[in-house]
Amino acid sequence: MQPSPSQGPSHHDHLPATGPAVEDHGRVVTANPRAAAWYGRAQRAADLQRATAALRLAVSADPDFGVAVADLVALTGTPDHQPADGRRQAMNWERHHIEVVATAAAGQATRAADLLREHLASVGCDPLAVCITARLQPPTGPGDDFEDLAGQLPGCHATPWVA
Repeated sequence: MQPSPSQGPSHHDHLPATGPAVEDHGRVVTANPRAAAWYGRAQRAADLQRATAALRLAVSADPDFGVAVADLVALTGTPDHQPADGRRQAMNWERHHIEVVATAAAGQATRAADLLREHLASVGCDPLAVCITARLQPPTGPGDDFEDLAGQLPGCHATPWVA
């Protein structure tokens, strides 16, 4: 079942009353708690459709949510979802995440895989970067590592997207 605005975030989603809103691993992602909750749902999504639906709702809740915008653009190929000029300064992990998914969306498979490995060495877990990169890469043959990368999600996100 895909999330809908009337359904709202699940009980697993963090909805702090004040302060910055965080994703599943405690990284600040936005000032909007509902957008962060939808992003958390996208991180836990079992498939592309659910992740895309949750990302659309996250961007709808906060159009300046750079990581969610980058993920949505990479998955849909629709560049009309650009953050407004007033967005906050991105953190290092956010800039790296955005670079990984943008490189994957541009079809630069080897570069995207290298960036993803570097990114994961720094942050430990980023299920959307892994799933988006693996999803957008054309199979290059045995040893292309993308299936292995998707299969290496930590226990907190043990299920890669199904085809």
